[in-house]
Amino acid sequence: MNRRNFLASLGASAYAAPANPHNVLFIAVDDLNDWIGCLGGHPDIKTPNLDRLARSGVLFTNAHCAAPLCNPSRAALMTGIRPATSGVYTNSQPFRKSPTGPGAVTLAQHFRAHGYRVIGGGKIFHGSYPDPKSWDEYFPSQVRNKPPDPVPPNLPVNGIPNAAQFDWGPLNVPDSAMGDYKVVDWAARELQKKQDRPFFHAVGLFRPHLPWYVPGKYFDMYPADKVTLPNVKDDDLDDVPAMGKKFARPEGDHRRVIQYKQWRKAVQGYLACISFTDTMLGRLLDSFEASPHAKNTTVVLWSDHGWHLGEKLHWRKFSLWEEATHNVLMMSSPGLTRPGGRCQRAANLMDVYPTLIDVCGLKKRPCEGDSLLPLLKDPNARWDRPSVTTYLKGNHSVRTERWRYIRYSDGGEELYDRSKDEMEWTNLASKPEHAQVKLDLAKWMPKVNAPESLQERGVDEID
Repeated sequence: MNRRNFLASLGASAYAAPANPHNVLFIAVDDLNDWIGCLGGHPDIKTPNLDRLARSGVLFTNAHCAAPLCNPSRAALMTGIRPATSGVYTNSQPFRKSPTGPGAVTLAQHFRAHGYRVIGGGKIFHGSYPDPKSWDEYFPSQVRNKPPDPVPPNLPVNGIPNAAQFDWGPLNVPDSAMGDYKVVDWAARELQKKQDRPFFHAVGLFRPHLPWYVPGKYFDMYPADKVTLPNVKDDDLDDVPAMGKKFARPEGDHRRVIQYKQWRKAVQGYLACISFTDTMLGRLLDSFEASPHAKNTTVVLWSDHGWHLGEKLHWRKFSLWEEATHNVLMMSSPGLTRPGGRCQRAANLMDVYPTLIDVCGLKKRPCEGDSLLPLLKDPNARWDRPSVTTYLKGNHSVRTERWRYIRYSDGGEELYDRSKDEMEWTNLASKPEHAQVKLDLAKWMPKVNAPESLQERGVDEID
C-alpha cells in the first residue's frame, strides 16, 4: 500500500466481536535490553520469571524496535505507523499532533471497537502522552500513567555531578513502596474479576528505566566488585562515520562513568533493576495463572528498545547498533503456540499490532508491520523480511539474521557481518565485495520521511 492510500485508510468504526474471542495480557517493560537469562545477554543475570514466560510460548531472539527511544518506539507499536511515515522521531512529539496522529487508530482503540474491555496501567504510551481515548479505564489515572517511586535521601548517589536521572543506588524500602509493585497489585485485582466481555489488559513496568533505584536486596544479588562488565574496545569508534560518533557521544556519559569509577556500580544498578522487574513480573504471572482467564488469554511481553552500558563507548539508547535496537519480545497463546519456541527470524515491534489482530481474529487494519502469526505457529517458518529501526530523520538500520546495515542522513554507512562479528566491531561498509549486500538491504529502508511536527532534539534526548 502506498503512503497516500495508507494515510487515507486510517480511521475507526465499530466492528462485531470475534466469534471465539481471545483475551490479551499486554506487558511492556521500559528500557530492557537483552541482558536476560533466556537471551543469554549477560552472564550474571537472574531472571527466572522472564525465562518462565519465554518457555511458555515463542521467544523472538532477534527482535528489534522501530525507534531506539521511548516515545517514537511506543507510538509506532501502538499505531502501526513507522516514524518515517508519522514524523514522530523524538520524545518531545505527541503522536496525536503528528501528520498521521488525528486519524491514527491505536491498537487499544481497535480492540475497543471490537467490543473488548480495554484497560491499562503503568507506562504503555510515553509518559507525557497517555492518550485517554485509547482506554476504558487507566491506573492510576488517565493523565498519570505510573505511581511515584521513592528516591534516596542524598542525590546523586553515584557522585557524578549534575547526574539528574543518570543515577543508581539502593533504596532502604520494601518492594511494596515501588510504583511497579502498585501497578502489579492493580493488574492482579483486575485479573481476578469475572468479565462479561473479552479484555485487552495492558500492564506497563517502568524499571529498568533510569534512575536505577530499587530496594537494596536486588543490589545485593550482584556485588559490584564481581559483576561482569561489557566487552568493549577502546578504539571501537575508529571506523564509525561522523554521525555514528555524534550519536555515541563518548565524551559524555562514558567519560563521566570512567572518571568517577562508576562502571561496575552502574552495571550492578542495571542488573538489580532487571531482577526487581523480573520479581514484579513473577507476581503478575502468578496472579494470571491463578485467574479464570489463563486458558483463553494471549500473553505478549515486549520492551521498547535496548540499552547501552558502555558498548561503542556509549550509554543509554539513542543509537542504531545492536545494544539499542535489540529488544525483548515473547508471546504465548493457548492453542496456537507451543512451549519452548525460539525464533531467530528478524522481527520488529511494528509487527505486534497486526499479529494480535490475527491471533484474536479481529478485522484487519492497515499497518506498516507484518503479522508474526506464521512464526508463532512455526518459529522456523520461512521469513524474508528484515527488521528496520529509525533514529531521527533519515537515519536507518536494517537487521537480518546475518547482517546489520546502517545508513545515516549524511550518507555515512556501517555494515556488520554478525555471523562473524556479534559485537559489531568491524565496519565493512567500505569493502567493494559487499556492495551488493548494501544495495539489497537498502531496498528495505523507508522511502518516506515525513516532516518533523516539532523540533528535533536529537542527541539531547534524556528520557
